[in-house]
Amino acid sequence: MPAIDNVIAHYSRNKGSVVLVPEWSETGEPFKVYYDPMTPKERKAVSQDNNGVFDAEANVDLLMMKAKDEHGQPLFTADDRHQLLTQADGAIIGRIALAILMPTNRKALEKN
Repeated sequence: MPAIDNVIAHYSRNKGSVVLVPEWSETGEPFKVYYDPMTPKERKAVSQDNNGVFDAEANVDLLMMKAKDEHGQPLFTADDRHQLLTQADGAIIGRIALAILMPTNRKALEKN
């Protein structure tokens, strides 16, 4: 099997990964943020949009780009950016962004 097939298979297996966010829940069940792994092109876009600085604004941009609901629909839009920057807990957004940025291995995550 060509190496590229392994690369693509890994990416496909890890689509729909989940970050649990209990702080955003009102039901007792953790809120779930679904995401697909970051591609190099997406990483470059976030970096360029933020002048190479990965700060709170970059975390929000990443969240808007990657966070989805269980049906694959975006959780946030550009209209939400100001509120995410001014009315949200930056530590929680940062934790979600970090999870999205890290290498994804759904099999290992499911074991925990």
